Amino acid sequence: MQFYKILRQRKINEDTFCNLLDIQNYDYITGNNKNSFAIKYNPDTYNQLLNNSRVFKEYKSRAIQQLFVTNQKFLAILNFSDFFNMSMVSCLFAEDAENIYLEEYEELSLESVEDIVSRYGFNIKEVTYKTNDSKRTIVLQKNGVIGFDNGLTDTEYQKLLKFIDTLNFGLRVIDI
Repeated sequence: MQFYKILRQRKINEDTFCNLLDIQNYDYITGNNKNSFAIKYNPDTYNQLLNNSRVFKEYKSRAIQQLFVTNQKFLAILNFSDFFNMSMVSCLFAEDAENIYLEEYEELSLESVEDIVSRYGFNIKEVTYKTNDSKRTIVLQKNGVIGFDNGLTDTEYQKLLKFIDTLNFGLRVIDI
């Protein structure tokens, strides 16, 4: 599984931050919007990248924003799972280390997750999906890190890019 930290460039008229990532030979993927991207994530190498004074200066000047996934965003994305051609297979809550609260429900669904969030005020920590076609795993974490299996089909990969754009810019990027 490959992990990427989802970012977006808020200064849209500036050169893309990805040009600097190219110079640094840093692995990244770009969404359909050039200001929506995700860089290969490992906590140590990510910190090293940001400790580079040139990179950090450009990071700040282009107003790069890290994604943090709120409950509201998790639930909105779950509501559009069919659009992204994937299904939720697990959900973890920050306050439920043993994952016992979901066991009360007959099936894992958007409704069961919404119920736990509203009844107990829990925060969603991570959602794991399976793609509908190739059954590959995609994991979205609260800290804006996304992991995905190798072997996504071209269509699934394009949906993944749309998924990243939607996380960055909201539901308005979905062509429904």
